[in-house]
Amino acid sequence: MPQYYVENSHQAIVQPWEFAIVQAEIKRRKSLTRRYSGQSVLATHIICGDCGDYYGSKTWHSNSKYRRTIWQCNSKFAGDERCRTPHLDEETVKAAFVMAFNTIIDNRAALIEDGLIMQRTLTDCTEIDAEISAMVDEQEALTELIRKCIAQNASDAIDQEEYGKRYASLMDRFEATSAKLADLSKKKQARDDQACIIGGFLFELRERDEPLTEFDPYIWAVTLDVVTAYHDGRLVFKFRNGLELEVLPA
Repeated sequence: MPQYYVENSHQAIVQPWEFAIVQAEIKRRKSLTRRYSGQSVLATHIICGDCGDYYGSKTWHSNSKYRRTIWQCNSKFAGDERCRTPHLDEETVKAAFVMAFNTIIDNRAALIEDGLIMQRTLTDCTEIDAEISAMVDEQEALTELIRKCIAQNASDAIDQEEYGKRYASLMDRFEATSAKLADLSKKKQARDDQACIIGGFLFELRERDEPLTEFDPYIWAVTLDVVTAYHDGRLVFKFRNGLELEVLPA
């Protein structure tokens, strides 16, 4: 039976921006050079400002009453020159995030306006759509040329070396066009995904008109990209809309 794809025919189980954030996180975890640990929301979200490696959790005095879990650069002692970035405890990072997010809340009206402009810019794919349409037309034309080339070889006595060269040339052009088409489609999808992720960030700003009083792991996951730790103690939080805020923990 004929089948049809209909967009927005019923209410989605999850919001598009939630789906985009989850897919981005799955892609990020797959790109990690090490096995992902989900034991803490801080895992693979803190970056060393000296070497660029991730912070990992370490246990100090594991067999004594002074047992303590800290976070430090995974490559701190790997090179000839030791990273100068300090170790951090989880509560310090969480408290600094609350401070950074509350700064955003104080300026949320301007950030929402800027975010909407960013969304409109990202979703305006007029030029990309035109390129995709041109690539599709070229692909269809090449498909027809390849079909005619094969049909001529089947019906006429033509030089096989010449036929082989012509066929190979057409196939090279077809594959190059297909690669360009795939790249354009990927580029458009990335823009749509980023617009959805920014949408999630804006949603949280609209929903929360009061400052955070304590750390919220959901807000961390939805709004934060990464936090970079520097040797002078600064923590720079980069949010999903590209905004960076610097916090110097007490």
